[in-house]
Amino acid sequence: MTKLLEQAIKAVRKLPPERQDELAEGLVMAAASAKEWTYTPEQIKAMCEGYEQAEAGQFVSDEEVEALFARFRPST
Repeated sequence: MTKLLEQAIKAVRKLPPERQDELAEGLVMAAASAKEWTYTPEQIKAMCEGYEQAEAGQFVSDEEVEALFARFRPST
């Protein structure tokens, strides 16, 4: 096991059981299709940072999420 994976698992262990299960399901799916997905070390670092931010309760506002989605909606 890599150091980065060990750090991720350590962070996930601190989360509530239902959140651990959600992340575990995602990891199982990712591992099953690992041949299809390749992440750079920078992408992996960014994902780990995101998990740490979520664990700390640091989330973007509803307005920021809406603004992001609005960028990708087709114009009518």
